[in-house]
Amino acid sequence: MALTQERLKRLVRHREQLERAQQLSLADAQRRRGQRAAILAASVTDHATFLDSGALVGPVDWTILAAGEAYVVRLNRDIAAQAAALRHSDEEVEAERLGLLERRRDVKAMEALLDRRIEEERVQGNRQESKRLDEQAGIRWLRRSGVSISRIGAQ
Repeated sequence: MALTQERLKRLVRHREQLERAQQLSLADAQRRRGQRAAILAASVTDHATFLDSGALVGPVDWTILAAGEAYVVRLNRDIAAQAAALRHSDEEVEAERLGLLERRRDVKAMEALLDRRIEEERVQGNRQESKRLDEQAGIRWLRRSGVSISRIGAQ
C-alpha cells in the first residue's frame, strides 16, 4: 500500500501522540525520582540528627542503648534501600528520556517524509499543469496557422 499524503499526515499525528505520551511518562518518572530523593534526604537527616543528639549524662541504661543501636541499624538499612530505589529511578528516568528522544526522531522522520511527499506531489502537479498549458498553446498555434487538428491526428 502506498503512503499517500493523507496517510502520512495520520501517521505524523499518531507519532506526535506517542511522543506526548512519552513526555507524560518521563514527567511521571521524574516526579517519582523526586519523591524518592526527598525520602532519602529525610532519612539521612534523621540519621544525622539521631547521631548528633549526643550522649546521655548519668548511668547507662542498656535497653536504651540497645534500642538506639537497633534504630541506627534500621536507619542504615532504610538509607541503603532508599539509595537503591533512587538509583533505580535514575535508570528509569534515563530510559524514559531515551524513549522520548526516539519518539522525537520518529516524528521528525515522518514529518520529513511528509514534506518530501508534498513536494513531490507539487512538482508532479506543476509538470502536469505545464504539459496541459503546452498542449493548449500548441492547439492554439495550430489553429492560428490554419492546420486542421483532425489531420494531425490522422497522420
